[in-house]
Amino acid sequence: MTDNEKLDLILSRLDSIETEMQGMKQKIDRMSSGQLEIKKEMLMLNRQISDTYNVALDALGTNTQNRTWLEKGALV
Repeated sequence: MTDNEKLDLILSRLDSIETEMQGMKQKIDRMSSGQLEIKKEMLMLNRQISDTYNVALDALGTNTQNRTWLEKGALV
């Protein structure tokens, strides 16, 4: 095998490695984008959970307050 043939093989391999690296970079970019979407969804879920908790807490407070009024005869 001549030196030129060896160099052609090396260049060919380097080109294929470069192509693989570009593909990997695209996959990484897509993963980063996906992670941002997941983070946004997690923040939305966190807000919804917090809102639900606050509504439940308000309902519990109202229930307790109504029970107290009923026991004291304030509503009767």
